[in-house]
Amino acid sequence: MSSNRKKVIIDTDPGIDDAIALCYAMLHPDIEVVALTTVFGNVDVPLATDNAARLCHLTQTAAPISAGAAAPLHIEPNPHAYYVHGDNGFGNVSLPLGEYTATDEDAATSIVRHITARPGEITLVAVGPLTNIALALQLEPRIADQVDSVVVMGGVFNNPGNVTPFAEANAWNDPHAAEVVFNADWPLVVLGLDITHQVSFNREFFDELAVRNALVGGFLHDCAEYYIEFYEQRSQRSGCCPHDQLALTYLTNPQWFQCEPVAIDVVTTGEQIGRTVATAQADSRRLIGKQVDTVKLQDDYLKVLSG
Repeated sequence: MSSNRKKVIIDTDPGIDDAIALCYAMLHPDIEVVALTTVFGNVDVPLATDNAARLCHLTQTAAPISAGAAAPLHIEPNPHAYYVHGDNGFGNVSLPLGEYTATDEDAATSIVRHITARPGEITLVAVGPLTNIALALQLEPRIADQVDSVVVMGGVFNNPGNVTPFAEANAWNDPHAAEVVFNADWPLVVLGLDITHQVSFNREFFDELAVRNALVGGFLHDCAEYYIEFYEQRSQRSGCCPHDQLALTYLTNPQWFQCEPVAIDVVTTGEQIGRTVATAQADSRRLIGKQVDTVKLQDDYLKVLSG
């Protein structure tokens, strides 16, 4: 195990693709999950929090869990995506809750406390609506100078959205929070649908995963079936997009990604609410993902879960 493990806080709304990403992070020898914070999105916050605890139990990861925002900053909440992830967020595949429970600390406070305690050391990985991250910035703006970097799965820049013709789900669920996070003065990488739709995990991939890791891979194999069926019905794709995984793969292997420096605007009202617009800006600290080596990403995932 590396002595120079990447220290991360993961803000999440599990969710099947969140489960795929979290299991990778929890089992990766070079990642230390410092904390998990939960947010509304794929499911409601109580279920997201319990699901984070279930994944900690599954992987035996003793990271503190903090429940966060249950609704967006300013708009009325959109419906949760149970139709994508099943009634329990895991494709209706049961997973024991185990011994892990949430702390009494709220998500924004947890984010601020961990980053300020270890300035320059922690990467913030956000794979749900960005409400908790925006609230953390409001609580303590200096975290922008103290975080190592921020990696976000969200937005779409050159393709249609997945919840409206204009918007990706995380940005759509809280466009005001996305606007705050995308324009904060910190090192930021945004991996939107343009790049996450390049990756597909099919049934053969999950069959192999279950062979290599009967416990964790077997669970992901079972819950992914619901997700794959959704994609088959929605887009005729033979497999599912592991959207959130790209944020974790970027953390461990950024050399597999091609990115572009940009300024990002977010539409916060009207028909195009949640739309994210990127404008090339050579000296920007904000990057958006353009391309990824999909073969290396898939091989790496199997290798990490093989342990």
